[in-house]
Amino acid sequence: MKPIGKIRRSQVLTGNGPGAIIDFRGEDGAPISVVAAGLEAWDQLSIKKGLLNDQRIHHEPLQARLQVNGFRLPPVGEEKIGKDKRPRLVPSYRFPDWHVCPKCNLLQRSRFWGAEIGKPELWCPTCSSGRGRRQKKVYAVPVRFVVTCPAGHLQDFPWMSWPKHSESCSRKKALKLIGDGAGLKGLSVHCTECESERDLDGALSPSAHANLRCDGKSPWLQLPATGCNHHPVAIQRGASNAYFPVIASALDVPPFGGSFRDMLEDFWPDLVALDDRSQLPDYVRKRILLNWPDPDVTSEELTSRIITLLKMLDEKTGDLRPNEHLMLCSGGPDNEAFAEFQVSHQHLPYEMNGLLDHLVSVERLREVRALQGFTRLSPVEAGDSSSFIAPLSERKLNWLPAIEVRGEGIFISFDEPQVIEWENRPEVIARAADAHSAAERSWKEHNSEDRPFPLAISARFLLIHTTAHALAERLSLDSGYSTASIRERLYVSPGPGGMCGFLLYTSAPDSDGTLGGLSRKGRTSELGPILLAALRDLEWCSSDPLCSSGILSLSEGSGSAACHCCTFIPETSCEHFNRHLDRGMLVGKPDQPEIGFFRALLEGKI
Repeated sequence: MKPIGKIRRSQVLTGNGPGAIIDFRGEDGAPISVVAAGLEAWDQLSIKKGLLNDQRIHHEPLQARLQVNGFRLPPVGEEKIGKDKRPRLVPSYRFPDWHVCPKCNLLQRSRFWGAEIGKPELWCPTCSSGRGRRQKKVYAVPVRFVVTCPAGHLQDFPWMSWPKHSESCSRKKALKLIGDGAGLKGLSVHCTECESERDLDGALSPSAHANLRCDGKSPWLQLPATGCNHHPVAIQRGASNAYFPVIASALDVPPFGGSFRDMLEDFWPDLVALDDRSQLPDYVRKRILLNWPDPDVTSEELTSRIITLLKMLDEKTGDLRPNEHLMLCSGGPDNEAFAEFQVSHQHLPYEMNGLLDHLVSVERLREVRALQGFTRLSPVEAGDSSSFIAPLSERKLNWLPAIEVRGEGIFISFDEPQVIEWENRPEVIARAADAHSAAERSWKEHNSEDRPFPLAISARFLLIHTTAHALAERLSLDSGYSTASIRERLYVSPGPGGMCGFLLYTSAPDSDGTLGGLSRKGRTSELGPILLAALRDLEWCSSDPLCSSGILSLSEGSGSAACHCCTFIPETSCEHFNRHLDRGMLVGKPDQPEIGFFRALLEGKI
């Protein structure tokens, strides 16, 4: 198999995973379009299969939640075969199958083009001139349109049936794709046999394919086509809605992730396999305590700490964020015992007293991100367990692809009594209810009525989410990181004692993520002016009054005050794809200044 291009390891999770359509450039710039293959194909190209592979990582709480035994890193580097080495490759298959010649406009399937054995490039035999090494090839270009459905299936656009053929046409001769104007109206499909022709105006409209049925094809899995009841939709091959990865992530925080868990490595398979936890004290006393490096620890203490770990794994569907939130708000662990999680608590800036509760400079953290599957046409809403997710493999495996990133960040927790007082104001309740209703209406337009909206858009959520975006934008000007390198992690839950904070952290999978530029901005003297400047930036938007009235965000299903000019950040940095934002909840509106949580601060009344 010949390598056709390179992608970064992290890109496999962010948009180039199994099932994604990826564009490459081959020999002499020849365009090549492929769909990344499923996980079984990873094993076909690997000497060590599954979790026996050397490039694997672990995170027990996340594994328990996703019900797998471990994670595999996307293949990178070389693999040894005896004394020889061979490159590790991410396999792929050609897709779409139809190509067009840019010179003669011929439109046909891949098997009719010129090709060399072992090379993926296709060229037009008619238009290519010369012979041997002097031959100047005219390479065929993959077509722009494909067909998909909400279940994630992929198939070729119905090129042959698109023109209105005459009754006598056999439909066996080649087509031509002729462009003689701007837009889809100027692009037409021409039959070389019956001379019928039809432009592509409206080709992306669902009504244009009313009689088309989804074949149920999953070309990344190489499975036979199955039946599908969804109505197919034509999209552009490189459209942003062609692939939405579904990613589950977790931070490496105590009680997992430290030296205590590492010292249990030899005993861990036996511990998780224990059916009767009453046998644990005897096992600890007879097997673990005899070889434990700390002579002062007692059997009871060791048993208690192990039970804490095992109880976390029992909650297979539980949320991992409450424990992360607790660790971020607490005094922090022993840095020597937990090298992957180092935090430094800071005093609150004086102007933020009464508004914030905790300010933490996160000096070092580790995050594991696992790819569960993907969707097409629309992303999965956070917390939606009923949504259909296209599979990465032909059958459920005991592992998933994942990456680990090490970085730094800033954690901010709001003063909960102040938040509760603010979110119970009638005008704030009404605005949050409007945002929730708009998001729910948008959800029902793309989903069946029997599926409830999985997210509660509360005033607290809008406050936390929008503040995280505002601070990320401002930090990119001062910390040395771009907004695309800063990710958010929201900690929000309702009621007294609920979570009310967010973590902004770097997401680079290399050493650049731990250079200290971001965590340094989390110090007391640095954060106050930065946060205040971020709030000042939200008071006015260059798109006002359209933005403040909510007109610009109607397409996002909210109608709140948010747009690309003020609160949107790169979608890879946001947990909710730039939805559910409202700067009015932070700074107020011209006609409703009282709804702004930080209004008194901006007016100098604090």
